[in-house]
Amino acid sequence: MRGFSPRNLKYMRVFAQTLPDGKFVQQAAAQLPRFYLCTLLDELPAEKSINGTRGAIERGWSRNVLVMQIKT
Repeated sequence: MRGFSPRNLKYMRVFAQTLPDGKFVQQAAAQLPRFYLCTLLDELPAEKSINGTRGAIERGWSRNVLVMQIKT
């Protein structure tokens, strides 16, 4: 495979370490755009990233609302 930037590889590694349960990873990846997931991984500790992902999915938050929720 080719074309993976160092930044994308970092996100892949962090995401895999944060959410080792493949079932949840597949659900989150299918329901949220990649930039939501990157925002969660950048802004929150690993344990809280899972809750942020669920909140964004369940409440239909935009990325801007997600960022506001993280900062409050």
